[in-house]
Amino acid sequence: MPLKCFLEDQPVFSFAVESNDDWEALRASNAKSKNLRMQCCGAGVTLKTSKLGTKYFAHKQRGPCATAPETAEHLLAKRIIVDGIRRTDWTPLPEQSGDSPGFGSWVADVLASKDPTKIAFEVQWSPQTAAETAHRQERYKAAKVRGLWLFHQADLPISRSTPAFNLFFDDQTSQFRVRLPSSRYDPTWYNARRKNEAENWQQSIELSRFVEGALTRRLKFAPALGAELPVEIYSAATDCWRCKKETRVVMNIVFAAARKFQGHSNISVSIYKLSDSLADGDQVIDSLLPSDLLRKHGIGPVKRRSSKTEGRSYMSNGCVHCDALQGRFFEHELAYTDELTFETQFTFGTLWGEELEGVSSEVNRWWFDDSERSR
Repeated sequence: MPLKCFLEDQPVFSFAVESNDDWEALRASNAKSKNLRMQCCGAGVTLKTSKLGTKYFAHKQRGPCATAPETAEHLLAKRIIVDGIRRTDWTPLPEQSGDSPGFGSWVADVLASKDPTKIAFEVQWSPQTAAETAHRQERYKAAKVRGLWLFHQADLPISRSTPAFNLFFDDQTSQFRVRLPSSRYDPTWYNARRKNEAENWQQSIELSRFVEGALTRRLKFAPALGAELPVEIYSAATDCWRCKKETRVVMNIVFAAARKFQGHSNISVSIYKLSDSLADGDQVIDSLLPSDLLRKHGIGPVKRRSSKTEGRSYMSNGCVHCDALQGRFFEHELAYTDELTFETQFTFGTLWGEELEGVSSEVNRWWFDDSERSR
């Protein structure tokens, strides 16, 4: 069910035939001259319209051609991808063929071209294994083509090297939306029953707008890395074990990425995670939480102290009055009493997505700039 056929050696695109009258005129002309040919096998062409209203070309008579048929949804998705590309300065080339050294030939659903760069948009409406996706991505790479995948299935890879997203079709409106996995999404245990649970998707964008944005640098991987972000400092009140006076301790540090990148996950860390995970963790904490700033909010200095309980030193909260170590062993008792105490700004490290334990799922994700300024 292609969007393209050939008149002699020139391509004819169904989406270029804007009106129904012109479509019928082309149908009548081809019925008389029989000069339109299928790209795949050179067979004669008949003009059709899918159940979803997409104009396409089909074999006039099905012969030995082994080209697999496409669903109406797959065909419509290709047509909408073309629409998105046409709103940019890229050229849409549906069903574009090519060759990759060592891998053989391929046909991209829609190839977006702006010399010398080429991006293949692949609509994968039938199930595909991770191994097959990786193989096909390597095949594109060998041809100096970047592949972008739109999967109907539940599980998909999350990586910078293989951009992959869920393609959701609304039967009621006949509209497609591209869904970007949230930090809660995990392909290792994900299944079809959980496919439409809202918590698994951090963003949902109409397909043609997504394609347009992908080609105009609004689709980014891990945008928080290296970015200056608002930081929310949460603290809780406790009584110092030594001087018995009330002091406050830092309980949670939230890099509020969602406030800068709408739809992004926030990134929560503790002073212990920063100091234990980062090679320069102590210096990071000194810069992020200077003692004079903490004191203004009734919080004692955060610095490295020796602990008899743990038998070692670690970056710890201290009393604002006497500087006694406020042991982290007891902080679970304050877990439900912490509150936002103040805000600051800080640059999230370019390598922190891998270095900080437990934050990879929040950081190493694709994000789409769907803000008003990008419209």
